[in-house]
Amino acid sequence: MKFAINYSPQSLQLSREGTIEVDLFKFPPWPDLLPDMRSVPGAYVHFDHIAGGGFPIEVDRAATRRWLDETETRFVNTHLAVSAVDFASDETISPETVIEKALAYVDYLGQHFGHDRVIVENLRYPMPGWNQRMRAEIVDPQVIGEIVRRSGCGFLLDVAHAMLACEGLGHVDAKAYMNALPVDALRELHVVGIRPNARAKGIRDDHFALTEDDWLMTEWAVRQIREGHWRVPEILAFEYGGVGERFAWRSEQEVIAEQAPRLLRLARSI
Repeated sequence: MKFAINYSPQSLQLSREGTIEVDLFKFPPWPDLLPDMRSVPGAYVHFDHIAGGGFPIEVDRAATRRWLDETETRFVNTHLAVSAVDFASDETISPETVIEKALAYVDYLGQHFGHDRVIVENLRYPMPGWNQRMRAEIVDPQVIGEIVRRSGCGFLLDVAHAMLACEGLGHVDAKAYMNALPVDALRELHVVGIRPNARAKGIRDDHFALTEDDWLMTEWAVRQIREGHWRVPEILAFEYGGVGERFAWRSEQEVIAEQAPRLLRLARSI
């Protein structure tokens, strides 16, 4: 299992110094970062494709194909985000119709890039900000499992998103929730820390340093893989740090230097 980390000036510097060892740098699909991608070994793209949320089904296929050709990107990922805005006023909303809406997006990608190369990612719930009307059905493990089964695509498990979905749904047992997801189709695993949102009582956000509770859940997830309960994914990605305004204030070099080697050892333990 390869170890990946979000690309940032801090992670790149630590890698070049030999402080951390990285197999892959995970980039957003931003054309202005292409020179950076060409300067590092193992650059791959995590696409911003959205299955739902009112976004059009069509994507820029030429741009997606260029990223596949010019980087080490193995999969075309999309985020499962079916929302109330995806339904007409006279349409019935049910688990089955949510599945059908998501499949329209997934099958579009599959027809152009191959269903075996498409992976779907679970999101948190509720989804504040851009998709506040996201349907709870789209984070139901049975719904996600049906999308994967019917499409023949793979699954990207975001552990932090799963934990936040459990909190939003009122589920106590996050481990049972994740075990119910289509982990037999696992292709990529994302881990990162969670902390309370200072501006919203009772809400937690991700993309922070891992806390001890986050480490316990991450180690449990890797143990599920090691013991054969889940499929072995190709990548374990640490989603801390990044570029741009969203990540500039949470890309601390000390955090990366401390936590990346520990995650590398977990990835190498498979």
